[in-house]
Amino acid sequence: MEEPAARKLRFLALQVVGAVAAIHFVVGAAELLRFAAGGLLGAYLTSGQVLSQPEPLLFTLSALALLGGVVAVGVGRLDHRRAYLLGAGLMTTYIVGWVAWHSVLSHGLGEAAAGGPSHLGLADVVGSHYVDPMVGLFAGADQPGRTTLAVVSKTLEAVALALLGTLLFADPRAARAEPDNPVASMSGETAEE
Repeated sequence: MEEPAARKLRFLALQVVGAVAAIHFVVGAAELLRFAAGGLLGAYLTSGQVLSQPEPLLFTLSALALLGGVVAVGVGRLDHRRAYLLGAGLMTTYIVGWVAWHSVLSHGLGEAAAGGPSHLGLADVVGSHYVDPMVGLFAGADQPGRTTLAVVSKTLEAVALALLGTLLFADPRAARAEPDNPVASMSGETAEE
């Protein structure tokens, strides 16, 4: 892939990954703030509730990790290949975690999942938690905001995974061990070949 095309693809991937990070940060941090406003954040973090309802903490931390990775690439501390691998791994974790949460984990961990799977398999999860809400969005059906946000999030995660995978194999910068970054070169460090 030529550098101008790779630059455009990197920019697009940055926008999509940024949107995924923003969604996860807003959803996670809003829930943590809700706990804090009620004086329950300490209890949430130190009790079994963090295990039965891990999404707020995991969403917030993973969003910060995504943003940290973007900054690390920008300042030359993380090479593109490793960034693409880590980003693709996190997108895969989001998607697989979402499927597991709605199937084998039965919307919880530990005692919350004791009732067994709430869905009959992958097709049921995707149908009831993605396809049905997506059809509802386009048909103008009234959708809960969190359902709509989940559909948007899963779509962006899949797009980000595809973009990062493409960049991993086609971006000339992914083949280099060190980032070719003007900000990193300003520090006076030279990359050894």
